[in-house]
Amino acid sequence: MKFNGKISIAVIILYISAITLFTTCDISSPFVDEIQGKIDTDTIPTYTVTYNANGATGGSVPASQTKTENIDLILASNSGNLVRTGYTFTGWNTTANGSGTDYAEGAHYTTNAAVTLYAKWTIVDMTSPNIGLLKVVPAGSFQRDSDAANISVITTPFHISEHEITRAQFELIMGVGTDPSDESYSSGTGDPVQKVNWYHAIAFCNKLSIAESLDQVYSVSGVDFSSLTFAEIPTSSNSTWDAATADWSANGYRLPTEMEWMWAAMGAIDDYTKPFAGSDGSNSIGYYAVFGYNGSETGKTTTERSNPVGSKLPNELGLYDMSGNVWEWNWDWYSSSYPAGTIYSDTAGGRGAASGASRVERGAAGMENWGWSNK
Repeated sequence: MKFNGKISIAVIILYISAITLFTTCDISSPFVDEIQGKIDTDTIPTYTVTYNANGATGGSVPASQTKTENIDLILASNSGNLVRTGYTFTGWNTTANGSGTDYAEGAHYTTNAAVTLYAKWTIVDMTSPNIGLLKVVPAGSFQRDSDAANISVITTPFHISEHEITRAQFELIMGVGTDPSDESYSSGTGDPVQKVNWYHAIAFCNKLSIAESLDQVYSVSGVDFSSLTFAEIPTSSNSTWDAATADWSANGYRLPTEMEWMWAAMGAIDDYTKPFAGSDGSNSIGYYAVFGYNGSETGKTTTERSNPVGSKLPNELGLYDMSGNVWEWNWDWYSSSYPAGTIYSDTAGGRGAASGASRVERGAAGMENWGWSNK
């Protein structure tokens, strides 16, 4: 913002004159009374600066401030220690989404206008006490198929767990004895959980949110997730659970959309032709994926079971097993194609079809018997 640096000379002269007159003139003088009246009736405009926590999970906003016209205001610091899980406070902004004007703590506010300043948050890797590290996936865009006009736009960065959810993590949240994995196809509780259906996956997300005092993303009519038991989750098609809704503004855990999953698997690199997550065009899939037990491709897994999560190399974002090990559930209903053209991740079109017969699975598995996990 520009500051014109000018202060009204008339105001300065008036104040100096008034002080001189009050100290040298008879207080009952009509001239003095006239000057006093002038001072009382000329009001200098002021403007209120308020602060908004903008999604903070702790702390408090500074008190509102008053700016006097043509006089700089020193903006508040983060004196109330605002914090937000998975983010770093980086100052103030005139819009909630950070697209407006930035102001640092203690910066000069020079504009003669009232304003609400929102806490500006920069997303960073975060650690869950229950599922470990979650990596940042940045905003961006990519061509999703051979048609150059078909662009998917990830409008907002997000977190995703660096590993598939393990058997131990699943049981920690869902309760002792709830691990549905086929142990004959698993090397241990550090392997990804298997045999979870989509209903299990969204229940796990909500229960994980509850465990960490976050907002629940998913709603299912008649279901209280805080008291829901594993045995009460349907194991066959259920119309009530199929009608689950998502609160996209909630701060809790959820499944990635297919568009988000694709972008994360690509390593946030615009290259839909990548043969596997982590590929640079010359490296070998065997270093990055647990795959192909029943096949003949070089690098295939030689053990008829899943591997512990993170046993192979990560992709460019530090995400493991985005190709292979076990399948991963997405939010979307399955559709054979996307609409043509540009699709934005924060719109209904970016979150998949409105209905369908099954939900999307991504990532593939070392062999079909190993079932599904969630990321």
